[in-house]
Amino acid sequence: MSDTALPSIVEFSSDLSKAEAPEPLPIGEYEANIASTEIKTSQAKGTRYCEVRWSISPDQYPADYSDGNPNGTSILYRRVSLEDNPQARWGTKQFIDAIGAPLGKKIDVNTWVGMDAVVEVDHETYEGVNRAIVKRVRAS
Repeated sequence: MSDTALPSIVEFSSDLSKAEAPEPLPIGEYEANIASTEIKTSQAKGTRYCEVRWSISPDQYPADYSDGNPNGTSILYRRVSLEDNPQARWGTKQFIDAIGAPLGKKIDVNTWVGMDAVVEVDHETYEGVNRAIVKRVRAS
């Protein structure tokens, strides 16, 4: 084993056989910061979109919310279409206005990293697990 190799045994604070899905971030509005952006192509339709990773600070957690990550919550938002049609351009303009980024004929999604907005968090069930999603983004 090399000096930099990690041990093969990992010990958790509790038995994983008793682990349950944590409660998602409660429904509501939160100040959020864009941690990362990535242009992707949807598998279903082959359309381009921007995946935006929002970061919500733990100091915004409601007082009675105990399942949150102590380092903050990260939520993906995959509703920024990058298709060149009237509806997609309008939706993208609305998103860019909300985060306060510059508008133009060309946009660089990397410039969005670090920008703030208010995200409306809702819940959805995916593969039997309730999870938090970003429903809407608006200017802070």
